[in-house]
Amino acid sequence: MAELEKVLSYRAILLITINSIMGTGIFFLPAVGAKHAGPASIFSWVIMALVSIYISMCFAELTSMYPKAGGVYEFCKNAYGRFTSFIIGWSTLIAGNITIAMLVVGAIQYLLPYDLPHIKIPIALFFVFLFNFIAYRGMKTSAVMLIAFSIITLTAIFGLVIPGIFHFNVSNFVPFFVFPIPAIFVTVFFIAETFFGWETATFLAEETKDGEKIMPKALILATVLIGVIALIFVVT
Repeated sequence: MAELEKVLSYRAILLITINSIMGTGIFFLPAVGAKHAGPASIFSWVIMALVSIYISMCFAELTSMYPKAGGVYEFCKNAYGRFTSFIIGWSTLIAGNITIAMLVVGAIQYLLPYDLPHIKIPIALFFVFLFNFIAYRGMKTSAVMLIAFSIITLTAIFGLVIPGIFHFNVSNFVPFFVFPIPAIFVTVFFIAETFFGWETATFLAEETKDGEKIMPKALILATVLIGVIALIFVVT
């Protein structure tokens, strides 16, 4: 059996992990959090960030034990056997493709805010097949695309955060507790999607240089950075 080529450096896998975990939720979930908890939703983000760091440590431990390309499939295989891992592996693959289609449809909705299912569906399917084809071509090709998406996402976020810092206004947080305090914990559920994606990054462990050591560091540091970025984004 041919071995996968280890081509991803620490910086590359860190950028890819940040993009895999953060995704697009950072752009619209702060508004959802504010809707359910007001300015106090900041506490929801702090709670979710702390929980996410703990979860990233669990994934870091697993990738250090099983630094293989299977990711969650490999973890489940060692814990529950081949049948369960087969179900988990295919479910992850299907969910990933559905997510791609949903994001493409969402982007099209912004660009073409009309009811055009005959256009949206073929375009969504095109991108699903395109991204799978790029993945099939190998990690060198995929890494270029993934790193490019990471840079675009981070550039967009900082493009919004930096002007926000200069226009920061404390009066926007008064009154602070608009809703009952339990709303803070309910809001955690609505913003959680911002921090999902550790399982996607774990699939790259075997194609990362010294994945046994680098992947755990990247998973934890990426989650910490996302937590910090999300808090700054929400506050500003």
